[in-house]
Amino acid sequence: MEMAFNKCNEFLELVKKHFGFLEKYGFHISPEHLLASGTLCKVVYIGKNVAIEIYLDIRDQYVGVNVVKVSEGVLKNRFHGGFHSDLGAYLMKRGRFRKAPSQEFESIIEKSLASWADYLRSEGENILADLPSSLPDEK
Repeated sequence: MEMAFNKCNEFLELVKKHFGFLEKYGFHISPEHLLASGTLCKVVYIGKNVAIEIYLDIRDQYVGVNVVKVSEGVLKNRFHGGFHSDLGAYLMKRGRFRKAPSQEFESIIEKSLASWADYLRSEGENILADLPSSLPDEK
């Protein structure tokens, strides 16, 4: 478990490095949503109306990013009257596509984080606006 905890601490630092720009849009890391288990690390940046979940599946070395509706400070997934989607799927439905990062990184994890952060920064202006209308309500 110690190795997984160290991996999650490293992941948290890389997330801060690549997604720290979210703070200038009013988002902040939610300590109550930080997760460090033997198989999963998760960091959540939360705003007034939108949350950005960044996670690492330790076994597969897979980095994913989700967008989640926030209501009165509470994350509301589709089962609770809100919205929850993979960032890539959400932006692709709106005609926004991800490009590979142009610089080299030490690890595939950091390369993935940089790619997702660049994608959000360049194509996610509606999400970054953090408005009540930034994400749809799930039907």
